[in-house]
Amino acid sequence: MLQVLNGPVIAAGESVSDGIDCTAGPLVRITFPAQWGGGNLTFLISSDGNGYNDIYDAKGEPVTAVVRPGGAVRVPLEWSSMLGWLKFRAGTPSHPVVQEARREFSVALEVAEPPALRR
Repeated sequence: MLQVLNGPVIAAGESVSDGIDCTAGPLVRITFPAQWGGGNLTFLISSDGNGYNDIYDAKGEPVTAVVRPGGAVRVPLEWSSMLGWLKFRAGTPSHPVVQEARREFSVALEVAEPPALRR
């Protein structure tokens, strides 16, 4: 079953979003805002929503999603299952892209069906 959450949001004049709690299940989809101020997405994670760290792949490159305004991307399980709290960054750690306007995303988590709905 999918649980869709509104957010996170990158505020106008910022490049990094607020945090969103992804502890209910693996992140499976990111839906991009229809308007976008440029740059791909990179990600920061936290175990508890307080201190955040950039996510890198095994080669030391930032985990990146190509933004398609108004579109969505499937998130690979190999890195989405390690998430607790998540922030989005427009651009990269070394080259952030400031957004001129508020940018709201949505994310979908795969969660277990509540027992009452199981047959």
